[in-house]
Amino acid sequence: FMSLNDSAYIRRFFSVYSQEEKDKVRGHAFYPSDYLSALLPEDILHVQVVRSPHNGAEFSKIDRSRAEKHPGVVRVVTAKDIPNNIQIGGMGRDGQLILPEKHVRFKGEPVALIIAETLAAAKDAEKLLQIDWKKDSEQPPQVVEEVHVELGRVVPTASEERVSTEFKFPSLHARYLEPESGWVVYSGKTLNFHIGSLLSEAQRLWLASVLGLPVEAISAQEAYLGGQFGGRQQREMIAFLAISSWLCERSCCLSLEYQNQDIGSFGYSGRLEIAFEPRSGRLLELLGELSIDSGSYEGNAASYLKRALEHAACIYDFAHVQLHGKVLRTPSYPRRALKGEGLTAITWVTEQLIDQVAKKMEEPTLEFRIKSCRSNADASQRVLTEMDRVEKPFRLISADRTRPLWDVKEITGRGFAFQVFQSSKSQSIDSLEVSIELLVSGSFIIRTSNHTLDLHMKGALADVAASVLRTHPKAFTVVGEMRDKFDKARRRETYPEFYYLAQATWHAASGLRERIRSVAESLLRSKEVDLREGAVVDLATNRKMGFRELAFTSGAPQDLRASYLLADFDRPHACSAGAVSRVSFHPLTGELNVDSVKVVVDAGPVVRRTGLETEAENAVSWALAALFSSSLERDQPIPTSLDGPDEVTMIPLEYPLQTYSDKPPDYFGSRGVSDVLMSVVLASLVTAIQDAKDQTLKEIPMLSEFIYPKTLPQRVNMIPFRRPGS
Repeated sequence: FMSLNDSAYIRRFFSVYSQEEKDKVRGHAFYPSDYLSALLPEDILHVQVVRSPHNGAEFSKIDRSRAEKHPGVVRVVTAKDIPNNIQIGGMGRDGQLILPEKHVRFKGEPVALIIAETLAAAKDAEKLLQIDWKKDSEQPPQVVEEVHVELGRVVPTASEERVSTEFKFPSLHARYLEPESGWVVYSGKTLNFHIGSLLSEAQRLWLASVLGLPVEAISAQEAYLGGQFGGRQQREMIAFLAISSWLCERSCCLSLEYQNQDIGSFGYSGRLEIAFEPRSGRLLELLGELSIDSGSYEGNAASYLKRALEHAACIYDFAHVQLHGKVLRTPSYPRRALKGEGLTAITWVTEQLIDQVAKKMEEPTLEFRIKSCRSNADASQRVLTEMDRVEKPFRLISADRTRPLWDVKEITGRGFAFQVFQSSKSQSIDSLEVSIELLVSGSFIIRTSNHTLDLHMKGALADVAASVLRTHPKAFTVVGEMRDKFDKARRRETYPEFYYLAQATWHAASGLRERIRSVAESLLRSKEVDLREGAVVDLATNRKMGFRELAFTSGAPQDLRASYLLADFDRPHACSAGAVSRVSFHPLTGELNVDSVKVVVDAGPVVRRTGLETEAENAVSWALAALFSSSLERDQPIPTSLDGPDEVTMIPLEYPLQTYSDKPPDYFGSRGVSDVLMSVVLASLVTAIQDAKDQTLKEIPMLSEFIYPKTLPQRVNMIPFRRPGS
């Protein structure tokens, strides 16, 4: 029986290539908490968060008089002190406020902030805070929203068969290597954050509305440290830091305790049923219901539930789909979506039922899937074709389960899964801008209107520009600029998606290419100039001038700069992926081994291969955690790419695109890469286990009773034991 607490971490430790993760595990990496203890600015204040001890309670007042008189305490902050006490995240109805005004819904909900010269003083003052609590009566789960998805129509048929199953997918918790922590420097009515992940534009705008500040007054240091998980915990932290620092006019620091970092995902449960025609195997109907546990505040649960229902059919051509969903509110911490779990929670069930239908039709499961794919799913057809090509040399031979015990042969299973991700609505992005400039050093700088870019995104944008400008990606530096630094006015409530930035980068690079040609024509006195390998070339005489010489010689730097504003763009391209997993059981001990996972993905031309491979590693790790971890919620980890089988193969389609320097492709990259990869990897593992065990898995994580043999054979034809010489 596999356990993520022992061999899996060790096995993957030395094969993964992420140096950052190795440094964290070895204790070599720096975190914000290291700075909190050693390298903080002088005279910084410490913030202690006071939290509710009850799951649902009212309070009439918070008496802070004794706490504020405690030595070292600067201020105690409650809801009425916040300039604009709005919702955390700003989504949903009746959402969680930054600090509640008279009612809390879950144990651990923040109710006050104590700001002091030392953390010890803040903790001591918390004991002096007096709150009159009145606990709520216990409430059963409430249905706060319902979602219906219906597509197609019922097809009359002479005969039909049905397969169905109930299922349950738990709420998973993140197991942090480091809790959220950081500090903010207050200087001249400005706030500069030092936190584990970049401050997004949406978060800056939200903080500006909380404090009534111009957005330019809020900035962040770029640091790849700490939890980097984002979401509600990071929103809490930056809000508490900003409010404390702004009200006290001092720099402040804060570290959220691990036990209060409730980053649980939505829990899913329900029932699915497939009706099919027994002669042809045509898929007639997909019916079912799905409930989602949103915790105390539903937030964006309904939108993720709708997405899960829309993708329940996976890539398959059902004549009629009718699904019903419910959002449940329960008296526990607010939950959220962790990278497409809705797709994952529904895909593994649909794929198991598709497997059952294929077996009833006595058809190979992959061939049945190819036959049942939607005719308009072009990307999925490409993935299926590649999967068929990859799998042909590796047909499995079923194990003989009646074989004598002394001739032990592992019981093997193979499972397929497919999914396609498409947004349910167009992306509401107004505009974004990219500018590229050739510097006198011969290198380039790319400035974007989105400053929340990670290293993978920056590298991919450099790849695009390098292809257009015919040079090496290492010649480019990518920086995110605040939107207010661009000249053109625009609304600021938008958050650009990365593939749109890639499209704008191509156009900006194309504009700069023409400017460089124009300058080169003047300097070389030729009309036949082209770009090659970091230089401009006179094609007629084969004369070269390097970019550095060109930039140094040109007397007009504005001629070596180009910008592009992208607006009114189309919905992004869908991402389609498939996975095949192989597992084996030991027939005596029940020990399960994941032998290999292969993933085929159509993710568009801009996604770098190393980035895709990292996504595949993470998807496998996450799937194994969901399958094999403890059923106790607190012990449900979301692991890193240090986990997983020894063989994980990524096969990307449409990568690399050899050239897109003459005209841009129709799309750069796809939405939902993480979502589909995790959904297909988990579903392929589940269908492989079903294939080996010949049982439907109704609940994740798997119970040990499902893995281990229930009974040993009653009679075994063994050779009688004889003593030597007898």
